[in-house]
Amino acid sequence: MDAVPSHLAAAVATVRAFAAASGAERVVLIVDQGMDRDALMLDCDGLGAIEVTEDGRESIVEASAPPGAAPRALPELRPAPATAIAFDAASGQLEAPLGVIANLATGVLALASAFGGRSVASVDFSTRDPDTPLTIAAREGDPVIVASGEHRFELPPEAML
Repeated sequence: MDAVPSHLAAAVATVRAFAAASGAERVVLIVDQGMDRDALMLDCDGLGAIEVTEDGRESIVEASAPPGAAPRALPELRPAPATAIAFDAASGQLEAPLGVIANLATGVLALASAFGGRSVASVDFSTRDPDTPLTIAAREGDPVIVASGEHRFELPPEAML
């Protein structure tokens, strides 16, 4: 895909902006397009290339393709280096500097909320163990989920910024 179609421009710009600001490994945004249309899925590799699935068809928006629109508003994101986040699968213990997980979770929820409806965002962040990313998934009105490997936890609302 050489140019970003106008109906995808804001979503492409927003996913790329989120990936760049958060330091995410991977950003997946599923945009609710209403009852009469299938959801639109954007899967960004963290470097700006985005695989788009729309109406059962897949296409690629290359990292070099200008989005053609400004990103939607997102909160300030403060990326943490991968060495700052650790997850112990045996104990289920998550280790990160104070506020890091809450900031990232708030950002993931804002990404999903920027597109309304039942839109969902799922974002992978690097950890000390390169084989075990931390995934944060959110949809407006639902609990934020923090996961690593087979472990999944609901982030309590009071833990959000």
